Amino acid sequence: MLLEAYFVQIDGTLNKLCTLMEYVDDTEDYINIMLDDKQNHLLQMGVVLTTATLVVSCFVVVVGVFGMNFGIKMFKEVQAGMSKFLWTVAGGTTGSMFLYVIAIAWCKHRRLLDN
Repeated sequence: MLLEAYFVQIDGTLNKLCTLMEYVDDTEDYINIMLDDKQNHLLQMGVVLTTATLVVSCFVVVVGVFGMNFGIKMFKEVQAGMSKFLWTVAGGTTGSMFLYVIAIAWCKHRRLLDN
């Protein structure tokens, strides 16, 4: 009788430990899911920032071409002025923004980015 009481008590303790082990496993799985979600968000942010860097680099290439000492027909000495410069900067900026929006829309279409 005394031995049977101990077996019942040990069985109850074993059940509590199994339940606790399942709870720890579930918590570990939940933490891994949360970490994967954060990693996905960081990777998406990397895609967005890399795309922005690419578009800005394209604009820098255009600025570099205009900064060279070559004769460009668009900027004749007689016609050169602040208005041509501002139109060039505004056009380059608008083009860069347009390329960025197109690149992000393409990434969302290919499901590389979430909302």
